[in-house]
Amino acid sequence: MEPDTPMNASWLMKLSIDNQDSSAFQSLFYEGAEENVSKSTFQKFGEITTAGTGYRNFELLTFENGEMLLVEFAPKTEAEDWYKIVNVIEVPDNMKTLFEE
Repeated sequence: MEPDTPMNASWLMKLSIDNQDSSAFQSLFYEGAEENVSKSTFQKFGEITTAGTGYRNFELLTFENGEMLLVEFAPKTEAEDWYKIVNVIEVPDNMKTLFEE
């Protein structure tokens, strides 16, 4: 499996956490962002993950006026040619800092 979709990259990330393979974990990060998660945080992730894992796909729309919409998509299947929206929410002001660069 390759990290060629967000779902695959997330699955590979979880696998690296489950296997306590920090090198594989770091290899999934964008160049220059490898140190965004410390070794201690990586180890903590191993304590909170479980075998049962749900995956959800989101896109964040950020507008020039500072407003944000979070769009949730249904998983794409072989039967569907297009991604389908499940939900859209306006990001509250107190949550925007989670998404800002």
